[in-house]
Amino acid sequence: MKKRIASLLLATVLLAPQASVFAADDTATVKVRLAGLNGDHKEVLLNVGQSSFKNNVGEVITMQQPTAMGALMKLLAQDGTTYEAKTLSFGSYITKVGKLAEKELNANSGWSVWVNGKPPGVAAETFELKDGDEVVWGYYDYTQTLFPEVSFSTKSPTVGTPFTVNVTAEQTTYDAEWNPIISTVKIDKADVRTASNGSKLTETNAEGTATLQADQAGLLQLYIDKTDSVTGVPQLLRTGTLNLLVGNPNALFDDLGSFKWAESSILDLAKKGVVSGNGNGQYEPKRAVLRSELAKILALAEGDLNFGGTKSFSDVKATNGYKTFIETVVERGLMSGDKAGTFRPNSGLTREELAVVLVNFSGVELSNTKNLLPFYDRNSISGWAQPYVKTAVDKGLLAGDAENTFRPHDVASRAEVATAIVNVINKQSK
Repeated sequence: MKKRIASLLLATVLLAPQASVFAADDTATVKVRLAGLNGDHKEVLLNVGQSSFKNNVGEVITMQQPTAMGALMKLLAQDGTTYEAKTLSFGSYITKVGKLAEKELNANSGWSVWVNGKPPGVAAETFELKDGDEVVWGYYDYTQTLFPEVSFSTKSPTVGTPFTVNVTAEQTTYDAEWNPIISTVKIDKADVRTASNGSKLTETNAEGTATLQADQAGLLQLYIDKTDSVTGVPQLLRTGTLNLLVGNPNALFDDLGSFKWAESSILDLAKKGVVSGNGNGQYEPKRAVLRSELAKILALAEGDLNFGGTKSFSDVKATNGYKTFIETVVERGLMSGDKAGTFRPNSGLTREELAVVLVNFSGVELSNTKNLLPFYDRNSISGWAQPYVKTAVDKGLLAGDAENTFRPHDVASRAEVATAIVNVINKQSK
């Protein structure tokens, strides 16, 4: 029994050469992933700071800095998931999460942790985290389960054009003195599945490669998994969500006839997969853009497909399809909620509110609020919005109309938003 426990712990610590402990601040914003069995999976962005856990003899162990163990504790606390931990001479380890305990599948199975794809090399309660780390806690068999490395043949696939995904992993074996021997292996028969419902699209071949083809533009979210169908042992630790933005070079809409001034911008974003129509060949350019829609457009247009945020809102439920995008743009400082703790996802956005978003999105500094541009309706611009409106106009991000009015309280349309965002992107690229 003791030998098996030691083997499991040594595998966790020795899977990679001894890693140094990062110097960290008092808090760290990290992505935390929990991978159990049979598709049990959770992935969130968390601010991790001082935390504590209780071990098997009732000792409360406090961690002053953000640690890999602290990340797990904060994740489990979100929905009250229980855990059990055991402390030995060389550190503490997790023996159970929820109903899934070590040795559930066989004598070699249990919980372990990886940080940025590597075992920490030290006890989880002493490994300090830094901003941007990815912490993965997974249930595995240390003699069989591998941590995957995934790459795609293109980061910008297009509709109807095949592309490939390649899956490999570092495999570690040990000599008689427990010295690690690391090699890269190709993963065959790994399932490539859609993140939304887990449906299987394809599987990798003997070279660790699978061919995919998207049939519609927009965000394609996948994950990769491999489990022994007989024993239930995970042979590959399930990946987190893999995001790809699929473009459509032939994107067209039939309702842009009276919006020639916005057509090129709308089609530019549509061809990149950033915006889409209503499914009937129409973009609805005149319709007011919803705050939730704008959040998604911004999250996709920025190019960073690592989504997530730590701020939640009372009116954005877990089932809201825009939730991840809303959290992302708030985390990035592009949009915000109100004092009541709501985001108002189904509300429109005024032009002065759009000015704030565009200034945040562009990253330019605020202009001096004195000597506001001579719009006839300048006195109707809200005080909090004045520096943003001036900056947006000065920098060419927004403009007034032919009557020299800004219309600050008019609701921004989908056409206006597309034009403004492309304008910002073009200015950033110069």
